Amino acid sequence: MTDRELLTRHLQGDASAFREILDRHEKPLLRFAARYRRGGNLDGAREWAQDIVQEAFLRLLREARSLDSVENVSAWLYRVARNLAIDEKRKEVRMERRHRFAAAAESAAPPPSEEERREVAEVVTRKLLGLPANQRDVLILKIQEGKTYREISEITGLTPSNVGYLIHHGLRSLAGELRTAGLV
Repeated sequence: MTDRELLTRHLQGDASAFREILDRHEKPLLRFAARYRRGGNLDGAREWAQDIVQEAFLRLLREARSLDSVENVSAWLYRVARNLAIDEKRKEVRMERRHRFAAAAESAAPPPSEEERREVAEVVTRKLLGLPANQRDVLILKIQEGKTYREISEITGLTPSNVGYLIHHGLRSLAGELRTAGLV
């Protein structure tokens, strides 16, 4: 009997028909899903594959009525298992990145003291005031006053693109000065 016929029998209330589909495809799907895990961490590969395959069969149960046009139930199961495995791998990568980021944040230096912040602010102000007047002016208007390029353009009489150019070069110069001072 084909998978399609078994699925039809299952939909007609024959519980043993679904058991036969499960018996036919569970082991090959487990091997298939486990191969996705082998590309990464092998710990828990069997359990991981079992979760993937279990979810694939649960989806088959939930969607059985809407699978009338599916001739190859086996291919459908493999596709679902593959997509689930890919999604799980992506989730693991995202979680690993989050854990690394959190670990890095925990091991980062403690926040600077008020005195250290004041010292840095003084150096930044000194370096900012050492920039050419046109760069200094647009940076002060942008950073300290929160003005838009258009507003800075109206204040200074420069074009907005000229304002952008001066801000860009002013920030580069300031960053270079701060790097030299050991602050960046």
